[in-house]
Amino acid sequence: MEEPITVLIVEDHQVTLDGLSMGLSREPDIKVVGTAADSNSGLNIAKELRPDIILLDLHVPGDTGPKSMVQSFLSIPGCRVIIFSGESRMAFIQVVMDLGASGYLLKSESVAKVAETIRQVMSGKRSIISKDLVVDKTKLTKSEEEVLKSLARGMKYQDIADTRKTSPATVRKQCELLLLKLGLTSREELIAWAVKKGFGSLESEK
Repeated sequence: MEEPITVLIVEDHQVTLDGLSMGLSREPDIKVVGTAADSNSGLNIAKELRPDIILLDLHVPGDTGPKSMVQSFLSIPGCRVIIFSGESRMAFIQVVMDLGASGYLLKSESVAKVAETIRQVMSGKRSIISKDLVVDKTKLTKSEEEVLKSLARGMKYQDIADTRKTSPATVRKQCELLLLKLGLTSREELIAWAVKKGFGSLESEK
């Protein structure tokens, strides 16, 4: 029998912590090896136990802010970090995912979804986010639609930047945010999605 996936939960809301701990402990292939209500204790436990997965709330008490805290947990060898938070602002989520978090789940997710994500991350999948954070075409901004049209027509970042009178870095950031919003993982997938949705057609101008 394979060794269970070891999990550390860092969460300061006791009801949420208890629910996650009890729910995940019922999964035969997952073992909760520790819990912490603040980032300082969580880091100490993580360094000692080196769990496979750290399930981390972004807003727990501690000596550092969310960004520095995530970086600290990510620096522990062998540990993968899945964010479990009520924070749903995409710009904020983008920063956290750029740091190297393997997943981002909203607290509205079920324990079953958390367990599924843990298994996916352990199998090598990254950039997993809650479906509630994925939007459809009707919720895209006008600027995002313009970028998608350009991508669907084969334009490079520099070409799009020149057309929109901005920098390639800004265009790249817009594309990275679109990947998160649409639940995609690469520029190629984004282009394919834009083409499939008709952004490269003449009708998209109407």
